[in-house]
Amino acid sequence: MKNKVWYYLGQGMASFGIQDTWIEEEKMQPKPDEVLARIDAVAICASDIKMIRMGNKYPLFKDRNFQENPAILGHELSLTIVQAGANLKNDWRPGMRVGIQPDVYKEQLRYCIGVNVEGGMQTYMLLHESVFNSDHGVTIFPVKESISYASIAQLEPNACVEAIYRPFAREHFAADKGLLIYAADDMNYYDLDMDLWHKRICLCTNTANKLEIACALETNSLQEAKAFFSGGFEDVLILGNPSTEILEEIIAHLCNDAVFCWLADKSSNQMVSCDIAQIHYSRISFLGTMTKRLSKAFEKERLAHELKPEGSLLVMGGAGAMGRIHTLRALMKSDGPSLIAVTARGRARLEVLLDDFSDIAYRNGKKLLGIATDESDWKIKLQQAAPAGFDDVVISAPGTDPIEKGLCFLKKNGKLYLFSGTSYGNFTELPLGAVVTHGARILASSGSTVQDELAVLKRVENKSINPDCNVVAVAGMNAVKEALIQVAQGIYPGKVILYPQLEHLPLIALSQLDRIDEKLAAYVASYGWDRTAEKLLYYAFGQSDCLSTEEKGE
Repeated sequence: MKNKVWYYLGQGMASFGIQDTWIEEEKMQPKPDEVLARIDAVAICASDIKMIRMGNKYPLFKDRNFQENPAILGHELSLTIVQAGANLKNDWRPGMRVGIQPDVYKEQLRYCIGVNVEGGMQTYMLLHESVFNSDHGVTIFPVKESISYASIAQLEPNACVEAIYRPFAREHFAADKGLLIYAADDMNYYDLDMDLWHKRICLCTNTANKLEIACALETNSLQEAKAFFSGGFEDVLILGNPSTEILEEIIAHLCNDAVFCWLADKSSNQMVSCDIAQIHYSRISFLGTMTKRLSKAFEKERLAHELKPEGSLLVMGGAGAMGRIHTLRALMKSDGPSLIAVTARGRARLEVLLDDFSDIAYRNGKKLLGIATDESDWKIKLQQAAPAGFDDVVISAPGTDPIEKGLCFLKKNGKLYLFSGTSYGNFTELPLGAVVTHGARILASSGSTVQDELAVLKRVENKSINPDCNVVAVAGMNAVKEALIQVAQGIYPGKVILYPQLEHLPLIALSQLDRIDEKLAAYVASYGWDRTAEKLLYYAFGQSDCLSTEEKGE
């Protein structure tokens, strides 16, 4: 049996496909520590479009020779085991359906499926040894037959959303890190009632050392402190109320996985300019308090991550695929917010979202609003919806503009979720003063773990989340490039699902399924997309052999 493969040659959309189509190759044979899997579904991700546009400028494609080593994209996957290598036969049987976490680390090297490892835009793929022996264990897992291919393919994007609502970064000082203590000129007495046993401590102050802490370096020069911690600040403790310029300089020198804790002497409304990409990608925790007691900054109530129960949520740029996931999660969360407002630049995508999700909101006793920011009264509508501001604001669109607009409506003690990535060098002001004065939270995450996917899978199984609600179009193997082009053009607000085993399935919106099969269209109109819809789709295209024996009724 042959394998059909869509290759990407690194020069934009024009170089996707060999002469604009897939090519046929011999199907691979797994080595002892590999598994051959069938690709049942691939969900198109915005990252796929970004990779196609950026080519060698994409970080994991740096220096890649695409002519000699073309890429196979597709990382949001649903798979079925075809053949396991000799060492894996006992655990991974033919016919077993599996999900996968595509971001794999082995010996601290990154093997990202669909990027620098071949992905799912083909009919079959090899799962390499790194998947079964990663630094974090096995990164594939069995799934139930009753769950749709589309839902399993969407575990990864849903897991990325899930990750921002749990501790994603380190939130406590660590003894194996270096600690910068910056004491402002107005520093008074502070109760440092936690052990500060860091491997290196630098005290930066213009005042006398009243802290009685043994320091490797005492200096009045922040430049000298930066040289002392040449790799960046790992743990930071700010005492007093330094200038905004000092705060910005310290934040710019934070390294990955840093903890920034500020004990203020008095209230602050300081807005601090930050590189949004640094905050989004670097796993930085911002903590603080005005109590002058260090332990208070680390108390549980100041480390909240979840949406406020019965609160209000604003999703900025929420009508796209990822924003819809945030919105759907909030609507289906029994202890989630009671008011969800979603913004988009225009009405078209909002109307689709409202059509798709209004019934869910009604059934769960929630209020769902869609507000277009290209309308002159959009600010008034948001102010009327939440006169005191929103408890939680999720930024689900790239760039600084959605952040700046969203911050206008965040309560002083609210949580700001920076979900959407942007390129480095884009600065905007963040409400760091509100963190210490009001207990506000600035949260960010990028990516997910296999544990996040398993958490989402559990919620799919108990029906507290339904990724199929986010499916808006489907396509088969021949239509992969057309689907990518239309996703890049912003045609579809939700997820487009590729079914590589259905060679002749055209790219088609769920609302237009009557063009290919009236029975399928009638079912989807009544019940939405699900496993039964997929079964009808496979029968319509003569591919029932890709369904299990149970599903075929045998």
